[in-house]
Amino acid sequence: MFIEILEILFLFLTAVMVAYLVRHYIFTLMVLKNSQKKKANPSFESTIYKPTVSVLIPARNEERVIGRLLQRMTELTYPKDRLQVTVIDDASWDETGKIAEQYSKAYNYIKVIHRSEREGGRGKASALNAGLRYADGEVVLCFDADYYPQRDIVEKLVKEFADP
Repeated sequence: MFIEILEILFLFLTAVMVAYLVRHYIFTLMVLKNSQKKKANPSFESTIYKPTVSVLIPARNEERVIGRLLQRMTELTYPKDRLQVTVIDDASWDETGKIAEQYSKAYNYIKVIHRSEREGGRGKASALNAGLRYADGEVVLCFDADYYPQRDIVEKLVKEFADP
């Protein structure tokens, strides 16, 4: 009797393992098939869809990091004639605004909005709303001042808006 129970248990466990292996095999085939479809499609880089993009950067007392981010904005691979970078200096009392102004003078696609203590300092949402009034791009991206994006981040984000 004990041996019969062990045989039934063995058969049951074998059936479960076989079912799991079949499921895993089918799943692997589906993943491989889908990855080959993606490779067959033309890549985004070869398409012409390059919308205008506005990047909003709200910043309040971010002098330690704003220069690094703005330098990275100048290194983006996205066409600069399709790019608008707007720093919203939200009533900073440190050098954030001055650093941003230096980049604005050197690069015509970087702009700075200075908010006074009266209108600024009400938080990131308020700063972003102020920046949206100046955003002209078809696509609007928001980056924190301490963010350090990949050089091709705009292409990666924008491709999701392209028509299939």
